[in-house]
Amino acid sequence: MSEHRRRSPQPRPEGRGGSHSGGAGGSGGGGTPPGGSSLPDGPGEGDEERPLSRVEARAAARAGGRRAANGGAAGGRSRSEAGPPRKKRFIDYPRFGKTGIRRWLPSIKQILAMILFFLASLMGLAALAYAMVKVPDPNANTTYQSNIYYYADGVTEIGRTGQVNRQNVTVDQIPKHVQKAVIAAENRSFYSDSGVSPKGLLRAGVTMVKGGDTQGGSTITQQYVKNTYLTQERTFKRKFSEIFIALKVDRQMRKDDILVGYLNTAFYGRNAYGIQAAAQAYYNKNVGDLNVAEGAYLATLLNAPGIYDVIEFPGQLEKVKGRWAYALDGMVKEGWLPKAERDALQFPMPIKPKPAANKAGQAGYLMKVTDQYLKANNVIPEANLARGGYKIVTTFEKPKQDAAVAAVKDQLTSELKPDKIEADRYIRTGLASVVPGDGAVVALYGGPDFIQQEYNDAVRRDIQAGSTFKLFVLAAALRDGGGKDGKPIGPDSIYNGDSKIPIKLQNGQTFKRDEKTNEDYRAPNEGDVDYGPIPITRAMEKSVNTVFLQLAADVGPEKVKKAAIDAGLPPDLGSFEPTPTMALGVAPPSALDMAEAYATFAARGLHADPYFVKEVTHDGSKVELPKREPKQLFDKNVADTVNQVMQRVVDNPPLNDGTGRAAKALARPVAGKTGTTDGNNSAWFVGYTPNLATSVALFREDPNTHARLSLKGLGGRDAVHGGDIPTLVWTAYMKGAMQGMPTADFAVPGEKFEDRDRVTLPPTTAPPTTKAPTTPPPTTSAPPTTPPQTSTAPGGGSHGSSGDPGGGGNTGKPTNTGRPTNTETGGPGGPGGGPNGSRGGANGFIIGGRAGSG
Repeated sequence: MSEHRRRSPQPRPEGRGGSHSGGAGGSGGGGTPPGGSSLPDGPGEGDEERPLSRVEARAAARAGGRRAANGGAAGGRSRSEAGPPRKKRFIDYPRFGKTGIRRWLPSIKQILAMILFFLASLMGLAALAYAMVKVPDPNANTTYQSNIYYYADGVTEIGRTGQVNRQNVTVDQIPKHVQKAVIAAENRSFYSDSGVSPKGLLRAGVTMVKGGDTQGGSTITQQYVKNTYLTQERTFKRKFSEIFIALKVDRQMRKDDILVGYLNTAFYGRNAYGIQAAAQAYYNKNVGDLNVAEGAYLATLLNAPGIYDVIEFPGQLEKVKGRWAYALDGMVKEGWLPKAERDALQFPMPIKPKPAANKAGQAGYLMKVTDQYLKANNVIPEANLARGGYKIVTTFEKPKQDAAVAAVKDQLTSELKPDKIEADRYIRTGLASVVPGDGAVVALYGGPDFIQQEYNDAVRRDIQAGSTFKLFVLAAALRDGGGKDGKPIGPDSIYNGDSKIPIKLQNGQTFKRDEKTNEDYRAPNEGDVDYGPIPITRAMEKSVNTVFLQLAADVGPEKVKKAAIDAGLPPDLGSFEPTPTMALGVAPPSALDMAEAYATFAARGLHADPYFVKEVTHDGSKVELPKREPKQLFDKNVADTVNQVMQRVVDNPPLNDGTGRAAKALARPVAGKTGTTDGNNSAWFVGYTPNLATSVALFREDPNTHARLSLKGLGGRDAVHGGDIPTLVWTAYMKGAMQGMPTADFAVPGEKFEDRDRVTLPPTTAPPTTKAPTTPPPTTSAPPTTPPQTSTAPGGGSHGSSGDPGGGGNTGKPTNTGRPTNTETGGPGGPGGGPNGSRGGANGFIIGGRAGSG
């Protein structure tokens, strides 16, 4: 070792020497040995306490400088003067000896310790919960009760659900292929899992964090626990219990026992609980007789029994087939089904459901539509509703419901002779009645008897609306005006009412029947009558097709469609394409849709969604119902003007020849519109007073193919129009339904549209100058063979609607001003008209319209 390294340190000024002496002094507490003598100078005598090296001296100096900077003793202290080292803390946080942000960042060890502590705590809590949760009595939560449905008074009972349809079977009675189909569809790891799916729990947690519905059981064991021991409510508490009960059940029971328990408690729809009841409900056979395809379909139902019944919901067929294929493919993948056998399987359509005996008459229609409303609005989960115990007060009023049944019987069915007249068979009628501005459905006639005919004709959406759609064309014209600049259009605006005129579009071109041949679309009026220049109001009274086709083109079909949707029609109706032909009513809304839409105008433009339930209670507690928020979607002046025009369809003195004139018998202010589709396949009347809107649809249907049959010959009539039986049924119903209700007048429009401007379109064909023929023309003329955008609804006509006969009249040219021009005796009146009219066309017929009149 070199001499300079062995030399002991020289005395230094206080504050620097302290650090060196501290380094040399070790633990002796100072720079002087215990005997008090100073350190020796000579070589070898300092070997007991080695002097600091230069590196060590520098390090000690730096440490001393930091201590001085941090508030140490004036001039610094040596290590021997600093006292004992700082005592270690159990949790070194904030971290000692670190500065800045590093002082607050936990170390890797601390992070690992926290993770281990969290996992240990979680496991401890899980163990505690597992020990505390008891498997409840399976009988305590499998008691099923009836649901009781009441009329709006809350006292009069409509009906109640019957006993639960269940018959338990043993595992030996369930074919292996049915068991495997359920496992393939629901839980392929059933025989290997612990009863709980971590992946399913994670998915449920993510869904709940995102604000979605609380998820149900994802394994067969969890679903068995939910069905047998718990309720169907979707809450964290129920999910928490489900998990730990499932773990215990999985340890305490054999897998086969869990599987058969699940199959015996699961809900399959059609009030069927358990696989045996489901086999009877869907295939009218015992579970042991189910084949592979049928067993796979029943397994598919478990995923969504409410909507996977392809008989009740035929629109779900493709989706159900996909789920059915998923189950079968899973069986192939797991080695439970040969691929060749799977490839040969065809989807097994189930049988039609058998209505319960306790739903006879009108009760079944009212109870079923109520259930559909509760499920569609997520008021009560379907499985909970099936368990029962609910008291449901509906909006249906018994006097009004009775009036609907009596009106159909008195005005229609009592006159029919189905055993003698072919046209009197297979008659169907739908009636719906809605409170304007509120939406309460107070009456609903879906058919004569739910047991005989389960399908509700008041809510089906496959009946073309015909000329009842013309109200929406008028509303759009008043609200939006015509042309690209929205030029005002009023009730007295003049249009060309001649038959078979071309329809001019906003771009100046004509609307084409066939773009390939460039042939113009030319729709006839009823009876091919030419009306010449005619005001819109008069055109509505007589339902002149060509006027409303051109009006729809002027306003813009998109705006017409929007007006119809704003009023209440669903936007996804079939044949609802925005073309001028929508004015003819090719779209097929339900009777309830039309009552809702017309009620919007009865309420002066205030739209209210229809509803069926006033109150629901369960075990004495009220169930929350959807909030009702009516919206003002049409200006009051627009709605008032629409009402003014529609009143003229019923009452247009002094002519009294509106197509809906039979409704005058109500002896109250009435507005409404008739509709009769091409081929006489359906007939409508939709009318309203300021306090009640009602729609009546009449049609015939082949019971096997569901194709439309013509109404011609019904009750011995040559044809049936909207102004005939539908209006008579409507009037008879309204007389009974409105007993005791005050008579209300429609508001008078505050602004006259015709005073602002008038649209005058010159005739595109010369006004007729010839006298009427001596023989009556046919009541319908040949329809176009390929009109654009025609309806695909069963039995739909090629254009949409044909009209109602007008009153009798003179033999001269039709008068379109709404005023008589002469006192000449009219010719023979058409059907629905008097023997002598004040005006007329060919042989007294002034008929509303061929393809869209009513």
